[in-house]
Amino acid sequence: MEALQQILKTQGTNVTTIDLEFKSIENLEELLPQLANFSNLKELNLHGNRLVYLPDDLSLLDTVEVLDISNNIFSDLGQVVDALSTMPNLIHLEITIQSKEEEQFILECLSNLQILNSQKVNGKLEGADETQEQQSEQQSERSISAVQDITLQQYDLEQMAILYDSIREYKKEDQEDKQFDQQIRTIMLDLQSKLKQNNPDHLTNLYILTAKFNLYEICFKSIIKHFKVNDKHLDVIITKIHDMHLQIFNDMSNVILNIKPQSKNTSQIIENNKQINQSQQGDKTVENRLRQELSELQQQNTELEKENKRYLDLLIKHSKGDRSSLPNSEHVIKQQNDSYQSQNYTKNHQQQQNNAIFQSKQTQNLNSVPQQINVRHLKLKQLKDVINEIYESKQKFDQKCTESKLPRETMEQHMYSFLNQKYGLKSLIIEWATSIINALKKYSAEDNDVAVFGKILRNECDEEFRFVQTQVKNTMQELLKMYLRGKFPLKHQAEIKEMLNQRINGQLYEEEAVDIIKYMYNQEDSELLLNKLKSYYIVPHKNPDRRLTREEQLSLLQEKDKYKLEYSVFQKIILDFQLKSHEKYLKKFIITFKQMDTDANGIIDENEFRNLIDVLNFGAGDLEIEKYLNIIDPYSHQQITFSQCVTLFSSESVPGSNGQIQILQKISEQ
Repeated sequence: MEALQQILKTQGTNVTTIDLEFKSIENLEELLPQLANFSNLKELNLHGNRLVYLPDDLSLLDTVEVLDISNNIFSDLGQVVDALSTMPNLIHLEITIQSKEEEQFILECLSNLQILNSQKVNGKLEGADETQEQQSEQQSERSISAVQDITLQQYDLEQMAILYDSIREYKKEDQEDKQFDQQIRTIMLDLQSKLKQNNPDHLTNLYILTAKFNLYEICFKSIIKHFKVNDKHLDVIITKIHDMHLQIFNDMSNVILNIKPQSKNTSQIIENNKQINQSQQGDKTVENRLRQELSELQQQNTELEKENKRYLDLLIKHSKGDRSSLPNSEHVIKQQNDSYQSQNYTKNHQQQQNNAIFQSKQTQNLNSVPQQINVRHLKLKQLKDVINEIYESKQKFDQKCTESKLPRETMEQHMYSFLNQKYGLKSLIIEWATSIINALKKYSAEDNDVAVFGKILRNECDEEFRFVQTQVKNTMQELLKMYLRGKFPLKHQAEIKEMLNQRINGQLYEEEAVDIIKYMYNQEDSELLLNKLKSYYIVPHKNPDRRLTREEQLSLLQEKDKYKLEYSVFQKIILDFQLKSHEKYLKKFIITFKQMDTDANGIIDENEFRNLIDVLNFGAGDLEIEKYLNIIDPYSHQQITFSQCVTLFSSESVPGSNGQIQILQKISEQ
């Protein structure tokens, strides 16, 4: 578009405001790539164009905070609002709306909006008092119709534009487009400036009527201009009619301008204002009382948290002092667990309980300090079920923390939060925590999922890695399915699926395992894995107790020399290889992080984070560090977890020897 090209030439890409008002734009999708070049764009004006819809994805406009799309010809408000919801930083919107219901719909869908149609948005629509709601409604409707029954709506502009297009088609001229857009812009800007003034209703109506009249004057003058050249006789007649109408309108306007508002209305307004002020004073009294009660409740809650913390410390000390009752557990709860329990155990959960119940529970828990802990011996399936429950709970809790702008927990912290929420009693919490830790020690070498969870608890692996392992499992199954389809092209889908299930739940052939490994890994890794598989292959020996058919004999002959491998063993070898590779990749980072994490709880503050970056020495300046802090700890909670650091350094890149590389990759290569 010429206007954007001109801005690029004259002002460059650092402009913060772009005005595309009345540019006859019909499709915004074509302009998005150009608009994305303006990396500092904050305000975009698309007022008075011919947009029927918006592109479904407007995330390219991620810096835009103020958007004006009023006086366009949108056909579906729902589509427009869905598109606007993809703009992450949009806080100020100007849009033509037809009713209070549409305004409410926009506010519900675009929760980040602070200003709608030049009016501040109340954060809680339900809590606004009646007077504020009336004022908001009046202001919103004024933006489209100047409050009164006499309106100038989008429909009027559309009808006038259609009429003008018909005249232009009749005249067969295309030279007046720019002049037409400029005239409309002048009329609408004049009307907007007048509507912003605090005028009486009769003057507001007059200004709207004048604007409508002037809009149709554009059409009138265009047709008169045509007849002046082509039909002078008709020109005289139409000009006379036009002049008479203009005189009548001007006389009416003068009459309206001379009307004075009645004094009764003024006195009524003053009386209404007094009532509003009294109502507001009453609301402030209620608000102050509620604030005071809230402050008292918060103080009580703080005291209860401290008391509960003391009880929990007592429980932990008691459980440590009675270690003779735990024959199968050398270290029931590690020093990291103690640190978390004494500092963070009750922070995020006890606030939700009723104070009276909370106090009674504390008394009960104090009296029920366990003299001996019964250690449960969990089976592998039971342990994996508990792990999956903790994973699911952690994922939901992280989402709530993001929505509530709260700091995240480590997996270790959340394990205790989960057990507290599920069981409540401290004796049961310690019992289950001990059982889980013992089971992790027992089954880590046997099952990869258990090993990954244990390393996440010890902050030796990031929480996101479990999703990588899940993807590896799915990839192995998909590759096996592809292999079977290629080998048995004539078999139906159901037969292929049955063969796949048989192999997953039983054994697969050497050639199938080799094909999967060579597809997934490079030559060096493939050879390493294939050598490891050799010690796990088995040769099936069949001793049939009946006479075989010729087809069965042929099949047995073909398979007798084929090596097989348990699929569960094959999967574990692949997953263990992935885990060891990931540990090697993170090794230097883990060592440095533990040096910064002096209390060994998997959490560092801002100063420790800055020291971490200095020690890792991957070339980050002050601006980059501030950027990282804004991503990882935007609300300055001073609680940055190990997994958050790994996720950040995996997604951010820095210059490397061969271009941009991930920060973690650069750290591992140093």
